[in-house]
Amino acid sequence: MSLLLDISGFEALFQVNYKPLCAAAYRILQDKDLAEDIVQDIFYKLWENRDSLEINTSLKAYLFKSAINQSINYNKKYRNALSRDLNFGLETGSDINSTADSIDFKETSLRVDAAIKALPEACRTVFILSRYEQLSYKAIAEHLDISVKTVESQMTKALKHLRKWLLLIGIILILNFFNI
Repeated sequence: MSLLLDISGFEALFQVNYKPLCAAAYRILQDKDLAEDIVQDIFYKLWENRDSLEINTSLKAYLFKSAINQSINYNKKYRNALSRDLNFGLETGSDINSTADSIDFKETSLRVDAAIKALPEACRTVFILSRYEQLSYKAIAEHLDISVKTVESQMTKALKHLRKWLLLIGIILILNFFNI
């Protein structure tokens, strides 16, 4: 952690990682300003907690995991609020969102997010880096300081879990559609 003890080392860390971290956050959030805010907050907290912070992986892996987790958490918080607003609007007859397709898409997105959230942490991290960040297994292994075989194993577990989860959701949707 000696790199973080002096300002010049911290600035170098910031310069090297800021844009890639913003890109990682943007892929999840789809909002450039919000992605930049989250990354700036990560660096602020890193600097503020530099004396007490214990990082068990590489600093780069720690930063990427922080950016991804904070972006996912923001999306969940935002989507949950949006879902509550939609449900309130539906219950009160308000027309918050006029298209049924948009509501279906949001509900499906919430279900997919829930399926990803239900993954064990290691599987979830590998899945997000692979699917959202579009990193190769080798790049994921380097970022997380694990073997490529471990990445493959975690992706296999994640995909198996998501297939089962989403198949179950599909069956429920079909049953609901036919009022069974």
